[in-house]
Amino acid sequence: MASPARRLLLATLCVAASLLGLGAQAAAGAGARRTAGVYELRMGDFSVRVTNWGARLVSVVLPDSKGNLADVVLGKDTIAEYVPSNQVVSSLATTQNDTSYFGPITGRVGQRISRGRFVLDGEVYHLERNDGRNTLRGGGTAFSRSAWTVKEYVGGGDSPRITFFYRSFDGEQGFPGSLDAHVTYRLSSP
Repeated sequence: MASPARRLLLATLCVAASLLGLGAQAAAGAGARRTAGVYELRMGDFSVRVTNWGARLVSVVLPDSKGNLADVVLGKDTIAEYVPSNQVVSSLATTQNDTSYFGPITGRVGQRISRGRFVLDGEVYHLERNDGRNTLRGGGTAFSRSAWTVKEYVGGGDSPRITFFYRSFDGEQGFPGSLDAHVTYRLSSP
């Protein structure tokens, strides 16, 4: 039996995030209400749990050299620790429950934008500030604090996978241009 680290590498948990800008807005999106949930991908004794709240990795459980199962991801134990409640949440709901950023997709940016503004093609864009005078990880209601739509979910079999979708509209958090984000978590055999 392979070591836990080797098994984890060989299981190839692929996280593929593709971000595509779009010019048109659809009726669903900003302000839409979705339920935050937890989804499990399982292949034998290897399992991964994710939530659509921030397209977040919640746990990776695999056996050690003695066959004992252990979660190797640092994170919270319940969805309620990430969101205000396990009820229906707004896709743009602001919550300060989770300031740790354990496992989410960050966006539209992955770091800090000084003074919450930037210039693009001569135009100044003012962003939502959530870190004093700065914008951190896309703002207080960024990708990590939004309910993503589940587009595909296959929990077991030969290719367990889940694809999340989030539409960020032109002007959301002050960013220009519409953007569609797709995140896929997939398990595959070595």
